[in-house]
Amino acid sequence: MMNRMMAECRAAGLSASDVSSRFKIPAGVVSRWERGELRPPAWVESMVRSFLADERRKNYEKSRRGQAAGTRRGWKR
Repeated sequence: MMNRMMAECRAAGLSASDVSSRFKIPAGVVSRWERGELRPPAWVESMVRSFLADERRKNYEKSRRGQAAGTRRGWKR
């Protein structure tokens, strides 16, 4: 059974390899988290969730800027 944190990473498009390299955690440990053999320490879960929240915020702001730019193009003065 996959750990909840790893499930959130997968949903955000991060593979186990991405998590390993981005957070400098050995691939074998991340793999064991993914398989449910180990549970990540609380500080790792906090760090990863904070990163995912920042990414969601960045993507939201980026999409909002794109929408705003798109609506302005259609107006004529």
